[in-house]
Amino acid sequence: MTRHHELEVGLNACGVEVCPHASHRQLCAVASYLHRPGDEDEPQSRVGELYLYQLHPADYDDRAESIPRDRWTFAPCATPRHTRAIFELKWAPATLARGDTAGNPALAQADAGGFVSVYEVSPSTPDDDDTAGDNTAGRRPGSSSSSFDVAEMASVRCGGGGLGVATCVDWSPAFVGGGGEYFGSCRLAVVGADGGARILAWRESGDLEVVDERECAHDLEAWAVAFAHPRSSLGSNGGFIFTGADDAAFKGWDLRAGLHRSPPAFVNSRTHGAGVTCVAPSPHDPHVVATGSYDDGVRLWDCRRVRRPLEACDAADCGGGTWRLRWHPERRAIACAAMGGGVAIVDWSGRESRSIDEIDEANGGLESESDVWEPGSLSVAFRYGGHGSIAYGADWGWKRGGREDVVVSCSFYDKGLHVWSPR
Repeated sequence: MTRHHELEVGLNACGVEVCPHASHRQLCAVASYLHRPGDEDEPQSRVGELYLYQLHPADYDDRAESIPRDRWTFAPCATPRHTRAIFELKWAPATLARGDTAGNPALAQADAGGFVSVYEVSPSTPDDDDTAGDNTAGRRPGSSSSSFDVAEMASVRCGGGGLGVATCVDWSPAFVGGGGEYFGSCRLAVVGADGGARILAWRESGDLEVVDERECAHDLEAWAVAFAHPRSSLGSNGGFIFTGADDAAFKGWDLRAGLHRSPPAFVNSRTHGAGVTCVAPSPHDPHVVATGSYDDGVRLWDCRRVRRPLEACDAADCGGGTWRLRWHPERRAIACAAMGGGVAIVDWSGRESRSIDEIDEANGGLESESDVWEPGSLSVAFRYGGHGSIAYGADWGWKRGGREDVVVSCSFYDKGLHVWSPR
């Protein structure tokens, strides 16, 4: 294992997301959360900051001669954005298509005030460079870092209940594919501490609005939401979402009939031993979905088996509550932020034995209940214990074109942001 670089951000770090676009693969967004208890003079508040860093290998800049060339480094590239305490950040899976801004990445944020906000990340103009350069914490000598602006494009309140917290957000993948590199309009899904689930519409005009909702999608706080893979049997046109919550329920919802009036397509409340904290559809296998839970487990599911309801294909113990799961962009491996268990790399050796179409043809067009996955194994391949407190975020660095596996992770109370290689 190689620990390349670590730094301390301003507030408690609770999430990290690396940009998925090759044109902006060096961008790393970091979420933070701070609860201020308040007193007789000031009410309690929950505040946050959004940080943006560039992640580079040391030899990306020939001037960085003092740093070993196999090392990766962070450099801040935008002024921290003050906001409400952040629960989730998620990069849009395509870049913006808005006149002169085509090609800029967009970032969604779910926060403690119950709002979902969408930011545009764009290169700073020369007049703004001095402002961005004020944030020099963590910058290595000799490093080269471009400056970016993080500008709010839209925001809508969609949290309800006592705390009014929006806990997780996801972008519809429906507009990706078919050569489409940019997007103008799409949908987002969000869940909240009230147990509700909501669908938002992002318009080409830049407006963001709630277009469908189910206030009691879960009995307790909901922590996870994800759209099904667009090529799965469920996810055509972004018409299906998965949710998970503190009631230990993993649910699926068909959006075509309306989230507000249809019962869930499936409910599994028996498999997870505690709250479901994360849902992560595989980018490699359209029918495979991973879930994380406070019970320390990572589980894989075949989403075609909705008649029974779903069954777990395999499971692995990460040694701590599995708060966030992020699939490797090129192979069947998952970076898992396991809270008190640090960060774990989970490998899966299973593979599909034959396609669902072949099974359908062999059974006269009827869905088969026989196994379509050779089980293989789901196992913890590596554990990173370098953080000094709860690990709430982990992601793979330099997606789509990286030279080696590097992982970016963050921890809460010590405000740590680390980049490291498992091998």
